[in-house]
Amino acid sequence: MIDSLSFINNHWFWYVVIFAILLWLVFAWKEWQQPNKSKLYLKLVLASVALTSLAFIVLKPLVVSQLDTYKMVVLTKGYDVNKLDSIKNSNKKIQVLNYEVNESFINPNKKPSTIYILGEGIAPFDFYQLDSLNVSYLGNPKASGIVQLKFDQEQVVGNTINIEGLYANAKKGRKIILESPANTGLDSIVFSTDSTQPFKLSTQLNVIGNYEYHLIEKDSLNNLINSNPIGIRVVPESDLSILIINGFPTFETKYLKNYLAEKGHQLTVRSQVTRGKFKYEYFNLNTKTAVDFSEKTLQNFDLVIIDAQSFRNLGRNQKSSLEKAVRNDGLGVFIQSNTVFNGIVNYLTDFNVQADNITKINMEAWPKIGFTKSPLHLKPNFTLQSIFEVNNQILTASKTLGQGKIGLSAFENTYQLILNGNDKVYQTLWSETINAISKKQIPIVHWETSSSVIFKDEPLKFKLRTQIDKPKSLSEQNDLIPLINDLNNSHLWKGKTYPKTTGWQKLSLAQDTTQVFRYYVTDTTKWKSLKSYNTTKANKRQFSTAKAVTNKQFTTRQPLSLVWFYLVFILSIGYLWLEPKL
Repeated sequence: MIDSLSFINNHWFWYVVIFAILLWLVFAWKEWQQPNKSKLYLKLVLASVALTSLAFIVLKPLVVSQLDTYKMVVLTKGYDVNKLDSIKNSNKKIQVLNYEVNESFINPNKKPSTIYILGEGIAPFDFYQLDSLNVSYLGNPKASGIVQLKFDQEQVVGNTINIEGLYANAKKGRKIILESPANTGLDSIVFSTDSTQPFKLSTQLNVIGNYEYHLIEKDSLNNLINSNPIGIRVVPESDLSILIINGFPTFETKYLKNYLAEKGHQLTVRSQVTRGKFKYEYFNLNTKTAVDFSEKTLQNFDLVIIDAQSFRNLGRNQKSSLEKAVRNDGLGVFIQSNTVFNGIVNYLTDFNVQADNITKINMEAWPKIGFTKSPLHLKPNFTLQSIFEVNNQILTASKTLGQGKIGLSAFENTYQLILNGNDKVYQTLWSETINAISKKQIPIVHWETSSSVIFKDEPLKFKLRTQIDKPKSLSEQNDLIPLINDLNNSHLWKGKTYPKTTGWQKLSLAQDTTQVFRYYVTDTTKWKSLKSYNTTKANKRQFSTAKAVTNKQFTTRQPLSLVWFYLVFILSIGYLWLEPKL
């Protein structure tokens, strides 16, 4: 009973109770002083009744009442008419509702005892409307089209972007084309069978900016089926401080240093001339100092590129300094391949290689271009982060060591790509390798979103990590977005916003407006297959784990009429007022 008793003005409860008790005590003391005590106890009872009624009038009690229940079927996109007819035949009085996104469809005063959902399901951000209700998800529409998509929206200029996905129920002859902002086809794939198939498209990014690419779907007769946009942001390379160590001058180093210098990187090249004597070259540097391989010196570099022989010949103190710089300062180390490649880096990390006797290869991204490599490849490992691979054989990869990374490659004589006129391929090969391994600058703010496809007028959940105290996030329209601090990580904040327009949008930090996160917003009419697939998967996950509720009684709290309390109060206080006068 006590649990079911509540009041509208519940926050006043103890104030009202204490005040009523004090009034009753004053009344009791006053009546005790009267010479005629024949009706003392009656007056005390009536006073308590009057004060209790007055207290209820002030607090406004709520009573628990049972809600009328019924069964409901909710129709969403792609629902099966036969399933609907079957449900209606077995439940003659069932209510049918057409679901609309972002609209309330559950009456809080008349909740259904059972809800059946047909079709692809309701949007995940509307799940809250079905909390504590008995829901059965009966929809299982077969999706057709692109149902999975994976790509990194932000890319460094010169890199190759890879767009991977899954195409459900593909038809033979159907094709997917990656189209540039200028409506030029960049890459494509044609499905050879009727089945669900993975796909991968790629293109090199050569110009900085925010772009809208498209994935075009066409049938075997080249008729357009779908055109869906993807946003790709191309950012400039960070200027790095790079140290190149060679046992002797090589053509590989000659072309590599020219490429890095043209990119604006600060470059120090040390080549061994004779035992104990070195030749130094400097590019884009004002201060020219020798390299003693101490930890203090290595702190000035973002990346060390070293050939395998020089790496093996490092002294014990030099190895120790290098390891500390990697672990503590985030230095990147890239080891170039040669004939003494195997078994030389285990003192830093456990790279394992396997001989394959293959020295010439072609890569999927450039099938007509030949590459030279050592006769081996890297063995897969859960700690190994692949950068380049061919036929599932890893050729270039890195491993994390403390704050930094160690990288290894089986490629040899990459300068021959330039000699053969494949400059862009050479640049991509080295750009992606360097970006993956070099020291990462810790940003003031790091932004994260859970989805690469963001829709207009739908919730965008994001996270930001920063050491700024009480950060404030602003939308594209400079509206303040509330942030919630993570309970376990004081530097992690979570927020949610609803993009109002399509195209490129931004989030920024009020304390520092230079800290901007840019993201691409898609219209809700696009990516229908992807959206349908994700909605169906979310509904299956949400309602398959929901516990069935049998004959559950739904209740609500409603204000109790105060007429009776007023009547009791008037009668009680009226008697107490009239009694002395009679």
